Amino acid sequence: MAKDILGEAGLHFDELNKLRVLDPEVTQQTIELKEECKDFVDKIGQFQKIVGGLIELVDQLAKEAENEKT
Repeated sequence: MAKDILGEAGLHFDELNKLRVLDPEVTQQTIELKEECKDFVDKIGQFQKIVGGLIELVDQLAKEAENEKT
């Protein structure tokens, strides 16, 4: 009964019986989103490294081709 009243007021108890403002489901979704964002940022970092290496390689090949012309 008391939990229902608190729930209607937007207050919830977590697994440690601490009073929380966020619904436990929303809290879990927030944690999952945070993890997905971290994974995305890590993958973008890896992509930038790969592209950076590719750009360096293309620049080097361009210089070598320019040297062959002369």
